Amino acid sequence: MATKTADLESSIKVVSLASLKRDQVREEKGDWIESDTLPGVSYNVSSLNKTAFTNARDLMYQRLNKVYRRKPIPQEVLRVELGKLFHLHILHDWKGLDVAYTPEIGLTVLTDPGYRTVLADIESAAARVAEIDIEFVEGALGN
Repeated sequence: MATKTADLESSIKVVSLASLKRDQVREEKGDWIESDTLPGVSYNVSSLNKTAFTNARDLMYQRLNKVYRRKPIPQEVLRVELGKLFHLHILHDWKGLDVAYTPEIGLTVLTDPGYRTVLADIESAAARVAEIDIEFVEGALGN
């Protein structure tokens, strides 16, 4: 019985703590992420965890909550306001679309409710910038 336990403990894969650390530079500066839904399209985006973005988003919600008080913020208003923040903090470039990225075109697309699928696709890409690659190591557990 002791042999089976020893064999089991020596073959257990454990998660490397170092692999769980975020890549701060990548999250803040951005990286190219392929679209989930549009073949051949990629976005250069920062993470949704970017400090400047989260601070600006929180302030936006405070401002809109004062305006709408106890009422829900209309989705059309929220999409436009979030689009402005994505333009300022998240989206840096795109490729694979028939129109080249410029800051002006980016702002127009991100604040036009008709392009809500593009905004959602960029949001998904920005969420994936923060993903980590979990690594496993062979050996006994640390505790």
